[in-house]
Parts: sequence; structure tokens; C-alpha cells
Amino acid sequence: MKNLLALILASSVSFHTGFCQNCFTMLVGKNASTDGSVIVAHNEDDLNDHNFVDLHKVPRITHQAGEKQVFLFNTDSLDEVEETYAYFWITGSKYAEEQYVNEWGVAITSNSSRSRVQNGNGRIDHNLRRIVIERARTAREAVMIAGMLVEKYGYASSGRIYSIADPNEAWVLEVANGPHWIARRVPDDEVAVISNCYVIDEFQEGDTTNYLASPDIIDYAARNGWYEPHKDMPFNFRKVYGHKDRLDAIWNIARKWAILNQLAPQHYDLNADFPFSIKPKHKVDIQTLINNLGNHYENTGFAYDTSLGCGSPHHRSGFRVNDTLTVCNLYNDYSCITQLRSWLPAEIGNVQWIAPRYPCIQPFIPWYYGINRISPDFEKATYVEALANYNNKNRDYIGMYPEHACWVFDDFANRVDSCYGDEMGTTMEWKGNFQRDVFEAVKANEVKIVALYKSDRDAALQVLTDLTNRFAERALKETEERLLRIKPHGR
Repeated sequence: MKNLLALILASSVSFHTGFCQNCFTMLVGKNASTDGSVIVAHNEDDLNDHNFVDLHKVPRITHQAGEKQVFLFNTDSLDEVEETYAYFWITGSKYAEEQYVNEWGVAITSNSSRSRVQNGNGRIDHNLRRIVIERARTAREAVMIAGMLVEKYGYASSGRIYSIADPNEAWVLEVANGPHWIARRVPDDEVAVISNCYVIDEFQEGDTTNYLASPDIIDYAARNGWYEPHKDMPFNFRKVYGHKDRLDAIWNIARKWAILNQLAPQHYDLNADFPFSIKPKHKVDIQTLINNLGNHYENTGFAYDTSLGCGSPHHRSGFRVNDTLTVCNLYNDYSCITQLRSWLPAEIGNVQWIAPRYPCIQPFIPWYYGINRISPDFEKATYVEALANYNNKNRDYIGMYPEHACWVFDDFANRVDSCYGDEMGTTMEWKGNFQRDVFEAVKANEVKIVALYKSDRDAALQVLTDLTNRFAERALKETEERLLRIKPHGR
């Protein structure tokens, strides 16, 4: 058991080492959700509060024999398949923020982590999720493809946690520098909560239904003296491979603690040894996840008093750490709740509910996989241009795309932060009313759209397209109007 003072001191040391801590994810099994959907809820955070976020619908692409996909920094390349699967793609100004769902309903996102492995000589990193989404028809297949790639090329960075799901099951895949990986299936009636440290604990080698891993995952740890098979039974990947600065970091522990205590039937102490996943006390719906992603430790001893000088909970330095302490924090680029429903046609059943910048102040818009057009306010580059620049990030996106909707949402978030205590009441009222309108429209239209789909697929997808873009454009327009009415208080 770790004591709180040790956690705080470890966090202070870790912060100064310069390793970033970003992103937050929840994976919901199909029997843990209210409607039977598998859900991936994710806050995309990057250590820059002014990032570009663009949306694309990429069709199937055919490739000639000999074509290759080149890895980041030209470290290696992989032969292209004859035809890749189509996908919906959230991309932006950073390599780490890529998020996808493909035509089969395979979804992938990731969280940074850090392992104990040093000098693993890995060559693949950024490209892993795109390769998986272009080739996999199920989450299990995605895990196996990713594992094969990690074993063949080695993972380039210290560690990462991939959340992979389809309409039937969800998996956590954790990779370490070099050819090391492990994956665990989230039980259908449970929820996994992931911050920025490994979460897979036990590994049952014979149970390939629920566990997969590289063949050396235990032997490598034993050779390095991290694990003694006859002394340290059972093998615990999180404790054996996880780096201490992530396992003991208070921003990882406290964020997970806060959300576990929102969902679990029992209360967890901050110093508890948290489980891989939990059975929620109530089945989880989209609104529950919206509330979780917008959490600032409300109703806990760590809640921030926003009445003090119009202070914002996103700008805080509690626990001697930086501003990434809360689930909803200064560095949120966007939030995305991917809802995967097996009983509906994939074009209707697979939805990405996206809120730009802070999930606490923006409504979540349902971007259905089957839409045939993305509003030009939300897609400035074409998917062809985005793919051509896949390994060419960190450009002047404000100069290139000054009219993109993301800058409006960015400015609005910063303006609200400047006078949070004064603006939060009316902002939350607006968001709540808007979100209610969205839920009511979805409920009223989906049954009709499904019926229409059976007789006229193209017409049904056009209705989906209009519904999605209408709410996205309304969110942009009303955010612009609210931005004009808020008097700036300085940043």
C-alpha cells in the first residue's frame, strides 16, 4: 500500500522528468451498457492547448503490388494490402491524437504510458493504429495484427495503451518498447477505466479467449530480474512492466479513482490497488459517460472552488503537478464516445459522439459512420491531403486553415476559462438544453432511418448526414454567438 505523501512526492519527481501524461479512456462491455452497445469513451489530451482537429471519411483504397506504407521518420515500411477498409478518422496536429472507427465497427484509440523497457530498438509507433484499422474486421483480429507488427518491427516508444473494440467486445492492448505486448478482453458486464499507466494485471496464458500476448512476455521480465516466477506468483503485467513514475503518479491514480467511485458499487480508497475492470452499480449510458469525461473531482475532497477569482478547474496546480490533473483538463483537444451497436446496420449502429475541446462545456454531436459528407467547417483538408501528410505533422495549421471550427471552440474554451465562475452556470444550461435536443432528435429519427434503410439505403444515409451536420453546424454557430457575448478577462 502506498501512502498519499509518497504519491505526491513521486508525482512531483515524475513531472520534472518531462514525460507527458495525457488522455483518459473508459471501455464499456456490451452487458454493462444500457442498450447492449460496446462503448469506448475517450478524452484526447495533448500538451498544447491550441491543437488542430480535422474529421475525415476515408473510402476503401486499392493499392498496386509493391506499394508500401512508410513508418514515421522513415524507420521502416510495410507492404500495402490490395484494398484497405474504409474508416472515419479524427486527425490533427499531433501524431498521438489519431482516432478511428472502420466500416466493420472496429474502433481504436490510445493513451500514453511508460514501461521499464530500455533500448528495445522499436521501429513502429504512429502507424500501428492506422494499419490495424485498414485491415481488421474484429477487435480480436485488430489485436492480433497489432501484436504481429509489434513483434516484427518492435514498438518505438517506451509504452502505450491501445483501446480496441467492435460491436461485440472490447480489448485493452498494452505495448512496451521493443517486441513486447499483452492484451486482455474487457468482460462483457464490466467497465475498464484507463489513465496513463498500464492496467492489465493478471495473465492467464491458457485462456486465449480473454488473454493474448507476445511469447516472451514473462521470460523477458524474468531475464531482466523484474519477475521471479517461483517467488512472485502470479505474474502481474502492470506491476512488472510499468514504470514507477506512471504507476505512482497522482494524476493517474486520482483520475481513475474519481471515475471508479462514480461507477462502482463500492467505494475505493485513493491508495487502493485498483482492479483491471469493475461491474458498474448501474448500467452505463452515453449521458453517464459525458458526465465522467467532464469530471473535475466534483463532490470529492479535491473539488476546485471556482468562485475564487473566477478560477477554472482546468488551470490548477494541486498535488504539485501540472494542469493535466483532472479528467477534463486544460489540454483536452476533444472528447469522443464511440458507440458500437451490433443489432443495427454498421452505417447507423456505429456512432462517434464528439465534443470539441472541453467536454464539460460542449455538447456531444453524433457523427454516424454512414454519413456521406462532413461539414466543411469541420473538414478543411481532404482525406487525400491528410493521408499524404500522415507523417508530416506540427505544421502551421492556423495559417493553413484559419476558418476551421476547431479554433472557435478553442477560443470559446479559453474565454470561459478566463471567467469560469461567472460563465459556468449559463454555459452548462446551454449545453444541457442542446444535448437534450440532440438525444430527442436521435431517438425520434433513428427508428425511421432504420426503416428507410431497408428500402432506400442512400436516402437513409442522407438523412443521417443531414442530422449530423445540422447539429454540428448549430453547435458552431451558437458557440460563436456565445463567444461574442463573453467579455474577456485575460487568459
